[in-house]
Amino acid sequence: MKDYYKILGVATSASQHEIKKAYRALAFKYHPDKNPDNSLSEAQFKDLQEAYATLSVAWKRESYDDERWLSGMGGKTQYKEAITPAWLLKICMELNASLAVMDTHRMSQRALRAYILLILEDAHLGVLLHYAEKDIDRAILKELLKAASRLEVKYLDEVEKKLVILAAGDKDMLDTIDAGIEERIRNDRWEKLLPFVVILITLALCVCMYLYSAR
Repeated sequence: MKDYYKILGVATSASQHEIKKAYRALAFKYHPDKNPDNSLSEAQFKDLQEAYATLSVAWKRESYDDERWLSGMGGKTQYKEAITPAWLLKICMELNASLAVMDTHRMSQRALRAYILLILEDAHLGVLLHYAEKDIDRAILKELLKAASRLEVKYLDEVEKKLVILAAGDKDMLDTIDAGIEERIRNDRWEKLLPFVVILITLALCVCMYLYSAR
């Protein structure tokens, strides 16, 4: 089992800020572009990415810490980021920030759906329903609908069911969910019709150019 803390050179109690800072410094040092034809640097860079991908996400880090402890690599770590409505909102915003720079046509639809459902897992919904901070709940709903707008319609059903649970009977939130899903369905129909519209317009232009040149 790889020791991600050792790879990043941080303590097991390191904060998220410390982990990010260590990753950026080492990633810059071992990036393949800075070390061409160096297979060792390339391997180290991959390990850094793997370590950061695990330790930078709270639930992944907690799961890794448990596995690390069970494997005898060390005692239980002291780190544990509290799961709160504000923390979940931050995760949703980070998701959309990542999606904003991705190619929608090349992203994994199943992976995106799985990530949204992970945010909306029963334990997280329980936290949100317990705190009942409506302003944050509405903000989370808005962020998740924005993320779900990139999903194909066939992947929306389960996400919609979870969002309805989050709404907890709030009419405004339920109306927002309905509007968001309906808009995605309309956009999906338009996306499917768009190629035919482009073909028709192209044919119409060709006909117009032919008739004009025939004069």
